[in-house]
Amino acid sequence: MSCRVIRGDNVLGGDALMTFTAGSCDSVLKCSQRSINNSSLPNLLHFIKDITTRSKVSKMTMVVGLIYVDRLKKNLPSSARGDFDTPYKIFLSAILVASKYLSDHSLQNKTIADITNGLYTNKDVNTMERSFLGLLKYDLWVGSDEFNSFLEEHRIELDIDINWTSDEESDV
Repeated sequence: MSCRVIRGDNVLGGDALMTFTAGSCDSVLKCSQRSINNSSLPNLLHFIKDITTRSKVSKMTMVVGLIYVDRLKKNLPSSARGDFDTPYKIFLSAILVASKYLSDHSLQNKTIADITNGLYTNKDVNTMERSFLGLLKYDLWVGSDEFNSFLEEHRIELDIDINWTSDEESDV
């Protein structure tokens, strides 16, 4: 599955950040193909756009979530397989956990469930979060060196203004 549909606006760092996020979540592990049971799922990129817009997730949260996704990819065995909607669950888990780690006024599991428009229940989101944390071995600390290194490594793909973090520091 490839997610190369581009957003038309420049919110949250724009097309590049959304496309990179979709590609990162989609490339964590091999997933089953779309079936009649999951045919109602939107394109992953459209899903990410909708969730980030509705949740008002910050760029800082998105980048920390991407660091968690990168860690997840490194922790999983190469034989790991997922369902068709696993990239969607990885994305939701990453922004939820990053938001909770970074902010006292974080996203809540019920809010995530509500903004998925019935795709996932609060119980589903709780399970996703626990599984994600377990796969990360609860290693959530992201130091400034790791953060800056990630940004530098992916600066072209992310297309984020180098000074954007100073705009959000008061939010963290």
